[in-house]
Amino acid sequence: MENKWRLIIHPECEPSWNMAVDSALLQHLKEGEVTLRLYRWNKPAVSIGYFQDMDNEVNVALCRNDNVPIIRRVTGGGAVFHHEEITYCLIHPIEGVFSGISIPDSYKIISQPFVMALSSLGIDALYRPINDIIVGNKKISGSAQTRKATVLQQHGTMLVATNTDTMFQYLTVNPGAMQTSDKPVITIAELIDYESKEALYQKVIDAIVTAFSDVFNVSLHKSDMTEEEEETAKVLQQQYFLHDDWNKNKMPQQ
Repeated sequence: MENKWRLIIHPECEPSWNMAVDSALLQHLKEGEVTLRLYRWNKPAVSIGYFQDMDNEVNVALCRNDNVPIIRRVTGGGAVFHHEEITYCLIHPIEGVFSGISIPDSYKIISQPFVMALSSLGIDALYRPINDIIVGNKKISGSAQTRKATVLQQHGTMLVATNTDTMFQYLTVNPGAMQTSDKPVITIAELIDYESKEALYQKVIDAIVTAFSDVFNVSLHKSDMTEEEEETAKVLQQQYFLHDDWNKNKMPQQ
């Protein structure tokens, strides 16, 4: 019997919508179903981990001045600047390959297709515990996870053409990273030749899809969101990800 996963690929979307969609997909995952979503952002944004204090992690004044949204994820992890990247969301039952597997060990498993995808692009990448992928000693991808009952959801980024100088203006978690002469991150665009950014994005997406298929021995079938998922995402966007009640204080808008 063929092992099928659902694959959703979205173009550039509003930051609040991206987070709402991922949460809606988690809520509506059907029994035995796996969903992989790949997407982009239509403007710069910062996401913070579920447990973080916004004021301690982000240059809030600069974000507000520059109209850079700050959105609290449902996953843990640290503050992330999003722009000119491919973000993924994997929603998978805690069974099969993940049965009895801890969060740190599941990070290692899920890193494998991304390491393979980068390798297929000619980039020598490695998994670095607990949730990073590096090239040399520089980070090119990071991830964060949450678990709800019998399902895990993992978010992660793949830096494609991100302006890493701009990135560290908005984040205050690591002041040393402001030293641009030795930035701790690197992008795919810095490592390989490409004809255009759009061509590069497509090349990276194709590599990720192929690698997931090979690593997990699955067939990924492109899909749209269901009407139910769309409606739930609209509600979540309004009640949570567009409001300071949630983004600052973890309280939904009533």
